[in-house]
Amino acid sequence: MTKSRPSLANSIRIVFASLSLCLFGALPAFATDGIYSKFGLDLGYAGRIGYMGGTTPEWAIYVYGAGTASSRFNALDISSPPDATGLQVDGNIALAGVYSTLTVSGHTSINGDRYEQTTSTESINSTGTITGSPFSSSMINSQLNSGVSGVASLQHVSIAAAGLTATTHSPTSLNIGKNQSRIFDNTPTPFGGKYVMNLSSFVMGGGNTNANGGTLTLNGAAGSAFVLNISGAFSLGGNAKILLRGGLTVSDVLFNVTGSNSTFTIGGDALFNGTLLAYNSSGAQRTLQITGHNTQINGELLACKISLQSGAHVKKPKEKSKEKAKSAEKEKEKE
Repeated sequence: MTKSRPSLANSIRIVFASLSLCLFGALPAFATDGIYSKFGLDLGYAGRIGYMGGTTPEWAIYVYGAGTASSRFNALDISSPPDATGLQVDGNIALAGVYSTLTVSGHTSINGDRYEQTTSTESINSTGTITGSPFSSSMINSQLNSGVSGVASLQHVSIAAAGLTATTHSPTSLNIGKNQSRIFDNTPTPFGGKYVMNLSSFVMGGGNTNANGGTLTLNGAAGSAFVLNISGAFSLGGNAKILLRGGLTVSDVLFNVTGSNSTFTIGGDALFNGTLLAYNSSGAQRTLQITGHNTQINGELLACKISLQSGAHVKKPKEKSKEKAKSAEKEKEKE
């Protein structure tokens, strides 16, 4: 049975947040992700923890595809074979679209709650382990799909990010083949900790037993941020890797995939670190296909529809702001 999220704690936090905003300005207490602090790209309830002083979950997957009462939309399809190991999803899931469906089958393991529209449904036929609970209510409907915090904010961020001016001498496309690597350094000067790429395509070649896939390394000090806008193909082949160095976290790196055609896949044994947003402002929306036993996604996936197959893993790491808060609490307990 779907549960309603308790509202008393939220009400207290909202009051506290309002006081905090008056005292400390417009920046919410937990808003330390670089794409917000550096570029003002605000995913709202779909992104930042503590949005407007609330208790925004740590999303691993946020799907916004919607259907109708007579034709439901299978927004999230997760399936794992009998020999799958580990958690396929470690973090909370959002079904933000009306009349959307979550389908789970095989030996799938999920550790996290599901926040859903009241019209959403679940079809779970899994021999794995699913912890957490489903939550839905009129309040959650509004948070997931409102014009200021939910799905509309994805569109606003996508359009705003695509309108950013590319960093001088940044590439216009990236095609990193097997055994190849590229490194981009976002140092405090001359870029001010902000690096933007406007790419026609982003393709990382796959490897095999004798070759590694392509490797992309993004290097930046803590508090800096990268935005990669991709208007065409987005593809990570087998063993391709996206690495973050120098203090960057997944909340500091945005892959903004636009357009309605071409490839949109993450292949077997690939490693992805970052926030992946796919929202096409016009035309058809894309489906993100993720496959592979050892494929690892560290960050947040936001798309119309996601198909997570063959035991691929998605994990939402702890926000650095939350880690700082926990450390502060521990220090206070020692006093």
